[in-house]
Amino acid sequence: MNQFIKRLPFIVMLCCCLHSSFAQHEPRYVDASSLLIVGKAKTTDSVYRRIDSIDRSPMPDAVKRLAQQSAGIAILFETNSTSIRTQWKLDGEVHMSNMTPIGHSGLDLYCLKDGQWQFVSVGRPGTGTQQSQLIVGNMDSSLKQFMLYLPLYNGMSALQIGIDGQATIQKPAKPGINQSRRVVVYGSSVVQGASAGRPGMAYPAILQRRTGMDVINLGFSGSAKMEPELATYLATVPADCYVLDCIPNPSPEQIRERSYPFIKSLREKQPSTPIVIVETIFRQNGLWDRKIGETVRQQNEAIKTTYERLKAEGMKDLYYIQSSQLIGEDHEATIDGIHLTDLGFMRIADAILPVIKKALAAKPKKTH
Repeated sequence: MNQFIKRLPFIVMLCCCLHSSFAQHEPRYVDASSLLIVGKAKTTDSVYRRIDSIDRSPMPDAVKRLAQQSAGIAILFETNSTSIRTQWKLDGEVHMSNMTPIGHSGLDLYCLKDGQWQFVSVGRPGTGTQQSQLIVGNMDSSLKQFMLYLPLYNGMSALQIGIDGQATIQKPAKPGINQSRRVVVYGSSVVQGASAGRPGMAYPAILQRRTGMDVINLGFSGSAKMEPELATYLATVPADCYVLDCIPNPSPEQIRERSYPFIKSLREKQPSTPIVIVETIFRQNGLWDRKIGETVRQQNEAIKTTYERLKAEGMKDLYYIQSSQLIGEDHEATIDGIHLTDLGFMRIADAILPVIKKALAAKPKKTH
């Protein structure tokens, strides 16, 4: 008994140390909405939706649905935690034959290292809508800035980020994405991110990391058809440059009918903001299926005619990128002849970035 009493202070101290060590590594979670959110066109009533319910109301039904998916939205934060965990709730279970589960419903983590964004790891979705995963562990405890991309083809109603119990997490003191410089990309499934292997490989996200600007993904899979309601909305989204990569979805007849008033409407409301028009990528199966190949040819011919008409009328700050410049000549940049692989997304980013830089260099910086 006397020996136990003598050892009691040591036992108490040991228990305290063990409790402290356990508490230090037991994860605690913070709501991601309290951190810095980038990649959003405007504030929304539901934090992880791309377009607010009021703004969505006049839009076509397909766009209304797709606008609730989180493509392009990312969370910026800095932490000294040695591990990063996530818990996220999806809107539903998604099954897509031409995309990975990580791409359509997973998370994609990057770290800012020596001024460049570097891939870290991913959150892999499982069955059901409630997800939980350790994304990375065993890091050193230095303060680092991270960017977490959200799913491309699913919506989210909740997201929490888990760190070591005694670690800190906060909005970055010097964010690696400058929200005062914005590029807004309107387009089809190619813009939304089909068929990127993970969310950060959609080309708007690649442009975002390469430039440090906030690039807004307004890609609506199969549904970017230049309706007037979309021109009206687009003009309300603050931007230093608009990229219109919407030619894959409308028919040649729709392009001839809609592209001129769409671009004129945008220019009237945004008289000095550069506009970059991108032809549709050439669908690789169109090299064999003559009907598809002819449709693509007519789509690009129709938008080229609109571009030349606008230039002839004196429209300034209008730029044009041809299909032949976009994904290379080796026919290896798509997953299904239509949608891009990560290789294809890297190539289209390579083609579009110099034109964006040229457009921005010609205009003074805006403050949003």
